[in-house]
Amino acid sequence: MSSGKDYDYLIKFLALGDSGVGKTSFLYQYTEGFFQQQFISTVGIDFREKRLIYRGDGAGRSQGVHLQLWDTAGQEKFRSLTTAFYRDAMGFLLLFDLTNEQSFLDIRSWLEQLKV
Repeated sequence: MSSGKDYDYLIKFLALGDSGVGKTSFLYQYTEGFFQQQFISTVGIDFREKRLIYRGDGAGRSQGVHLQLWDTAGQEKFRSLTTAFYRDAMGFLLLFDLTNEQSFLDIRSWLEQLKV
């Protein structure tokens, strides 16, 4: 691994979607291994971290991966704040609520924002 760091790769993902679809719960489940039952509305932006070891498919050495998973507020009033983080992201997680058809339909507008 690189000197001074305990990982080889830093990967940043942003979780996007309407307010209340479960972005924070999804990220807690993935990073902490438990489901966050209470609704916590993200104000602005927050992030979770997870460290992984990637072993590859052969005899090559293992590589450390540091995931930064950015949790964005889904409310319209925070859009200008969260779009400032788009350019540093390496990928996006688009989330919607299976019980809320509108949150699924709104994925198109989230995709349009990413094209800007």
